[in-house]
Amino acid sequence: MKAKQVPAISLNQVSKIYCEDRSETIAIDNLSFAVNEGEIVAIVGPSGAGKTTIINLIAGFIAPTGGTIKLNASDDRTPHRCAVVFQSDALFPWMTVSANIGFSLRHRGIAQDKREEAISTYLSKIGLESEANSWPRQLSGGMRKRVELARAFASGSVLLLDEPFGSLDSLTREAMQDVLLDTWARERRTILFVTHDAEEALFCSQRVVVLTPRPGTVRTILEVPFGDEREQDLKTSPEFVTLRRELLSVLRGNHHADRHVLDSDGLRA
Repeated sequence: MKAKQVPAISLNQVSKIYCEDRSETIAIDNLSFAVNEGEIVAIVGPSGAGKTTIINLIAGFIAPTGGTIKLNASDDRTPHRCAVVFQSDALFPWMTVSANIGFSLRHRGIAQDKREEAISTYLSKIGLESEANSWPRQLSGGMRKRVELARAFASGSVLLLDEPFGSLDSLTREAMQDVLLDTWARERRTILFVTHDAEEALFCSQRVVVLTPRPGTVRTILEVPFGDEREQDLKTSPEFVTLRRELLSVLRGNHHADRHVLDSDGLRA
């Protein structure tokens, strides 16, 4: 019998309450799910459901009000253990492309030759070898996002992506989805991907965690039955269109998905 895999990310009955001016806002409540090592999982939900709160909690930027969060079975959630990519531009404008990619490696004390090797590798993977010495202001929005992804992949084994492509035009967004999936297929990093786009969630993940309206908790988890190698044409296939319709129906609260439902541990319900 195959041993149960230890999750790279696990949340158990997590809640977060924000207190301000003597009022309380329950952002998430009794939220539980897990992401296995090397898995890419998307989170979708209504506005205000706590998607960004979940990212900040896992990254260790904020503390939960209740429940437990573990990374690789450890309670240690110091920020350097995760690489985070937000929707807003987060490159250091005073650093070149190479310096941005190698920043965390230098911070961790990685030897210069190893840093240079990693930087060269990731520049090649994102197709920006010619921009190694460019400044962020000299790059397009899509190119800057490629650099952010390269920096994240170079930084750690757990990647947290909070609507990273939300500000890009549709064609650039599709190109970035391809870069993400191609790099993930080679690297097999653990990725939690927040998006407001149902189509993007299905195209870029193996499972989709669907949240309820605030206070956010897990409504259901959908299994995405497509292979790891995906082309943009997949989005027009009958199977994809049907699953997208199903996901949108769940998001609207019409019903629970009946063909691809998983529980919070990733087991078929």
